[in-house]
Amino acid sequence: MNDEQISGALAPTRDAALARPDFPFARIAHRLGVDPAEAEVVLRDDEKTRAALTRSIHEFLAADDDRRAGRMPATALALDPDFPTGVGMALVGAAVLWDAHDLVPRVALRVAKDHYEDGADELAASYLALVQEGIDPGQDSADDAIAWAAQSLLVSVLQRSGSPAQADEIARDLAAHAIPIDLWRGDDPTLPDDSLSWHGGAFVGGIPPRRDERSLSFEDVHDFMNTLLADMRREQEAEDGAD
Repeated sequence: MNDEQISGALAPTRDAALARPDFPFARIAHRLGVDPAEAEVVLRDDEKTRAALTRSIHEFLAADDDRRAGRMPATALALDPDFPTGVGMALVGAAVLWDAHDLVPRVALRVAKDHYEDGADELAASYLALVQEGIDPGQDSADDAIAWAAQSLLVSVLQRSGSPAQADEIARDLAAHAIPIDLWRGDDPTLPDDSLSWHGGAFVGGIPPRRDERSLSFEDVHDFMNTLLADMRREQEAEDGAD
């Protein structure tokens, strides 16, 4: 699916989400660093929302780099009680809904790593699917590194919770393309000089990353956003009840 097709497919979904009476404008605006008083105006403007998303994602990645390096993050976003994983999930959801799919892979990989480290392998695998579906094979070496990092983490996920045979197949393919098996452990994955371009994962014949054979994709955004909105409503109700 190309960019134009994705945009056309998601526009009705985005419009429908924004039209919902329970759409959490203020909460999403908070995550994007937007003044809550201007939330509805900004979030109905795709260009302004993308700019806010870009800023927030860059801030998230910088704060997560600090966290992983043992430094105290110096950004306001890092003070959010849901940082890092919950904030990352919210940013991925917003990026998918607003068709900023080029912003998804790096954040989705961080979220996948967090879920894997927490033992939530099915969630990790779903976010790995989002990483790879957001990258066009062979277009950019930095993107290739992110996609291969996701593939290397998928080996660990499958070894622990999936099919060892599939894990072995992917591991052999990584070796054949000169990709380190632990590439995913780096905060900013970089490919060796002799590595080959990301091939889109076609060699696995569409291996489902989840044991229930479902994966998150841009086409599944409606269900994904419904879940995200439901989670946000529960969080808001819990906060209101605590006041």
